[in-house]
Amino acid sequence: MNTIDRSSAIPLYYQLKLHFKKQIEGGELSPGDQLPTEAELCERLGVSRAPVRQAMAELAREGLIYRRAGAGSFVAPAAASALVERTVLRVLAHYDVRWLASLEQAVAQWNQEHPQHEVDVDVRLCSRNEFHQVLQRAAIRGEAPDLASMDFVWLTHYASHGYITALNDLDTRWVADIAQDLEPQVLRNNTIQGKLYGLPVQADIAGLWYRRDWFDREQLAPPETWEQWLTVLDHFAKPEVMTRYRHHYALVMPTTATTGEATANLLFPFIWMVGGEIVDAQGNLALESGCGAVCDMLRFLQTITLDRRDYLPKDVHRSRWWHLARYFAQGDAPMAFGGSYEWPRIREESAWDTEHDAAAHLGFMLLPRPSVDVAPVGSLGGTSWVVFEQSQERELCLEILKLMATREASRQFCEENLQVSPYVSVNQQFLTADHPWLSQVVPLLMYVRNRPMHPSYLRLSDFIQDMFENVLWEGADPETELRKTVQALSVVLADASY
Repeated sequence: MNTIDRSSAIPLYYQLKLHFKKQIEGGELSPGDQLPTEAELCERLGVSRAPVRQAMAELAREGLIYRRAGAGSFVAPAAASALVERTVLRVLAHYDVRWLASLEQAVAQWNQEHPQHEVDVDVRLCSRNEFHQVLQRAAIRGEAPDLASMDFVWLTHYASHGYITALNDLDTRWVADIAQDLEPQVLRNNTIQGKLYGLPVQADIAGLWYRRDWFDREQLAPPETWEQWLTVLDHFAKPEVMTRYRHHYALVMPTTATTGEATANLLFPFIWMVGGEIVDAQGNLALESGCGAVCDMLRFLQTITLDRRDYLPKDVHRSRWWHLARYFAQGDAPMAFGGSYEWPRIREESAWDTEHDAAAHLGFMLLPRPSVDVAPVGSLGGTSWVVFEQSQERELCLEILKLMATREASRQFCEENLQVSPYVSVNQQFLTADHPWLSQVVPLLMYVRNRPMHPSYLRLSDFIQDMFENVLWEGADPETELRKTVQALSVVLADASY
């Protein structure tokens, strides 16, 4: 069985799920056929139980298989149907497909409740780098998808250019109900000119993952300041400490534009914590006003990426965004930059499976800051579903989104994947001893802020990523590079004003 590509950005569980789904829908597996056991799949594929268990759980929820206690998993019988109509919704998603699970479950629920009007989804997957090109080319041809999942920060671009539909225009009352319970920061990230354009699946906080068990054993506290951070890095780079834990690096962090939007998302907080801004509230360039402090911040980061380069993976400059969590999960480093959403990928690549495992072995915090006198800050991210203006099935799309947006669906999804919910009422349920991991992460929402909600953000982000790459990896002079970046951003914003 050759179904797993570990070099792919597509999560292991989803690769396995697609393998069996294609076999069932293509007739290679018939109703009543038994699937391999979880233990057999783990042995054949060389993976942990977590991705196998998640793949089987989602196949069962979608009605493709059923489980019999003590006997195993079997292909479900084809249901008799009084089908009158079937609608195919075209969906675009990047390879980080975890958010597809909530859509697929909503479609399965719709089909159970509407057996005469079933819905199928035709999903096109592409890389994050290809996403915008694929979407814009399809729209030019009049073939935009019906639905897509996208980063919060992309919404302003696509809304301002008329690609996506304001959900208020489809159902004002429902949107008003949803908006009342969305976390304030999440609501701001999905609202453009007073209208809700995205239905958020989860909220993501950019920060620093660390090995709590190693820190405890070394009697070290998680670093709150830059000075403490350097001390901790130097400690975990000692040969005797590396021998003790068998790790190869002290830190994994983005250093180049190869990591894509993750570079901007994870490094933006360093600009904010020294008082810098990219644009002001009116969308005007503001980076030059804080040049001195931003230059000092970049010089500090160079003490890690240049002066301590051997603390980082040798090929970190070529790493894709999903590689950062993989290094950490495999025990290669005690600290790694990442979003709070990384737990599912960490679970796939490690022996940890439950929320209690996460809480016992791992920690997550906002990035270290210049001093304790500086307020902590993180970058808010997340994934939202959007409906396209070109879709002929906008009302049906909204009905599917409504099934996804129930608080119970959000609670279940976030509990299973250890995600921060976009809903206040759901997150409040996580602030208990029953949720030892989520009860630590959810409170960090009070410190996060949005990346610039600007129509030209895609271009702004590219230049910021290039700045970080040139300074952190190529060793460019921070002052010179920052001046060049300000000039480039001035041109971008001037073009946007026409």
